[in-house]
Amino acid sequence: MGRVLLSAPADRPWSWGSHLERALRDIRPEVSFLDFRSVDDPNKELLRIAEEFQPVVHIAWKGEVYRPATFRELQARGVYNVLWHPDETLPEWLPPLAKASDLFCTQYKGMMDTYRAAGIQNLGWLLDGITPSFFEYDEITAEEREKYACEVVTIGTIDRIPEYCKRLYALNRLIREKFDVLWWGRRMSFRRNSLRDWFSPARRAWGRAKVWNETFAKACHCAKIFLSLPRCPEVSGGLSNRAFWVTGIGAFTLTLYKQGIEEFFEPGKEIVVFHDEDEMVEKARYYLEHDDEREAIAKAGQRRTLGQYTNQHLFRGFLQGLAERGGPKV
Repeated sequence: MGRVLLSAPADRPWSWGSHLERALRDIRPEVSFLDFRSVDDPNKELLRIAEEFQPVVHIAWKGEVYRPATFRELQARGVYNVLWHPDETLPEWLPPLAKASDLFCTQYKGMMDTYRAAGIQNLGWLLDGITPSFFEYDEITAEEREKYACEVVTIGTIDRIPEYCKRLYALNRLIREKFDVLWWGRRMSFRRNSLRDWFSPARRAWGRAKVWNETFAKACHCAKIFLSLPRCPEVSGGLSNRAFWVTGIGAFTLTLYKQGIEEFFEPGKEIVVFHDEDEMVEKARYYLEHDDEREAIAKAGQRRTLGQYTNQHLFRGFLQGLAERGGPKV
């Protein structure tokens, strides 16, 4: 098998690079990893590792620190370069770097026309799923159960800015409807012109901490419903890795409908979807009152994810298919 060099951030406990590295090492005998946010000169370090390790393929997750010239230098050395962007965004740094890559992979097929319009033609699709071992734990203590117990939990950013404010509204609605709600994530930003949000029920439901890996799993397992509120529900052809984390650990997912979600899960059997706040409230109330149905859906979603959407599955399929795209056979 050809050698694979992966570069991604692993500078914080919740950084996803560690998840990707472990998954890749599970399926490949020779892997090298660069945490590009923890070195002084990531471009120089990438070229140094490539010279020493001699990879056939380099995969950069996000890679905003790199220069196009660095990727072209890799290509000159015979390294097939893949830039993998997991967000529904088009930052200014992205097109030049994508054009300097052999292959640019998006997490969302629905973004491909946007990327083509920006002059990116070498397009592929690669999901970021779950590396299950990161979410394993020995037990949940009584103290942790008291800390995390609730009817509805959500995990992630909640704020007044446009891409997150719908989460704020949804939590406020659930709390007004007398649901026991908790959310975990970074602190809501304070804005003097939004004091109402700062003192809203949703902010008071904040758990005052971020959760990741084992604590992410415990927070999900101690709640009856995980509420998923995708940032860009109109973008089709992909889901965030958090969708696979939640289903993969066996939590019941109630999610705002995301365009094309049926491609990944069967609504009503593996997850439950809603289209507006009224339906969210109705379905949350229903599944809190029907434990057997809720638990069966959670188990079905877990089977789907662990059988199809682990990072080990996704990397294996991607690397096997590179040759079909004109890339190396690895």
